[in-house]
Amino acid sequence: MDKVFRKYFEKHPIAINTTISSDIKVVVPVYLEEEDLPILLNSLSTASKQSKAVVELVLVFNYSDDASQDVIDRQHQLLHRVQSEQSQWENDRFKITCLKAFGVAKKHAGVGNARKVGMDYAAFSFVKGNKPRGIIVSLDADCRVQENYFEAIIDAYSNSTINGCNIYFEHPMDGSISEENDAAIAEYELHLRYYVQALRYIGFPLAFHTVGSCFTVTADTYLKVGGMPRKQAGEDFYFLQKIIPSGKFIEISNTVVYPSSRPSDRVPFGTGPSINTLLGSDQEYQTYNLQAFLDLNEFLDIKDELYTLKPINIEEFTHKVGGRIRSYLLNSDFFKAIESLVDNCSTIEVFQKRFYEVFSAFRVVKYLNYTHEHFLDKMPVFDAALNLEELMTGEESDVFDTPELLDLYRHREKQG
Repeated sequence: MDKVFRKYFEKHPIAINTTISSDIKVVVPVYLEEEDLPILLNSLSTASKQSKAVVELVLVFNYSDDASQDVIDRQHQLLHRVQSEQSQWENDRFKITCLKAFGVAKKHAGVGNARKVGMDYAAFSFVKGNKPRGIIVSLDADCRVQENYFEAIIDAYSNSTINGCNIYFEHPMDGSISEENDAAIAEYELHLRYYVQALRYIGFPLAFHTVGSCFTVTADTYLKVGGMPRKQAGEDFYFLQKIIPSGKFIEISNTVVYPSSRPSDRVPFGTGPSINTLLGSDQEYQTYNLQAFLDLNEFLDIKDELYTLKPINIEEFTHKVGGRIRSYLLNSDFFKAIESLVDNCSTIEVFQKRFYEVFSAFRVVKYLNYTHEHFLDKMPVFDAALNLEELMTGEESDVFDTPELLDLYRHREKQG
């Protein structure tokens, strides 16, 4: 670990004078969160009292080098407010640390960089404190958590082989923003759950949610995979794809994170922009056609044949699957990547274990985009999710609206 630690922080230097000893460090980017941040602080402080774990909350106040004077003033005022009032939230097992990522170059600035600053600090603190398996938690400033949040996280890591977890989430739909917003967030969350459940239905082993406010990782794992990327959006997906394939990633389904349901344009894609788009349209959210997943299932059923496949027989192999998946396989770099993988697998068992290094979650997205660009139309999310629900249960469903269908999907994920 010392070698990994030194190598990482030689590349990503960090200036820390003091660290706080804790079991969990919760990293939260903070950007213009005057209304939501106090709600989060109350929620985390309450949750800390239900657990014996010592928790450090790491707030990363940030703005770019081209930020307006209004943004700069608001961020400094919010930082000062938290620092002057933090004693009202702190207790013996809950401490707050405020970090500043001010004037960050525009090309790097954003939630990914802020998350990285906080997680680098957390990893450094844990390893320097002789806790390489200390738990780093990723959360957002506009969230709330269930009271057993920290207790559930500690319980999950009582299994010493676990390197990371995602945490069950539910977007609030209580009418506090608007009925239209509730309808939009129900469709978007149903899309997220449909996507994961469709992949699980066809046996894809890397099917997990990748929501930035709902995951955890050990400090040593964080450093071993190279830390958090500085992306302005999607940083959670890219980071977790370096951890999930280890097979030591699980779901925590006995607590809840409540992410914000608000529309937003701060990042190019994700929850906020999706809600904005839905609110400006009279169409239902369009998701991937269920047939695309069923086509992929045909291919995954015969993937082991690839281990002994000769280049001369590729054409013959592709005729064992439908035309849509066949087209993707032949018009991508898939067979070249598989050939390289086979050359480095001494047995079929090794190949089976490493196959999803090639057909990764990234490739699934590329395949889905390809097949919808060339062959399939996207579907209204209610129709796609209802069709999948009936496939999974083997029964015709009598569900007639999106919130009710979303409840079924939520229940399934809670049950694990």
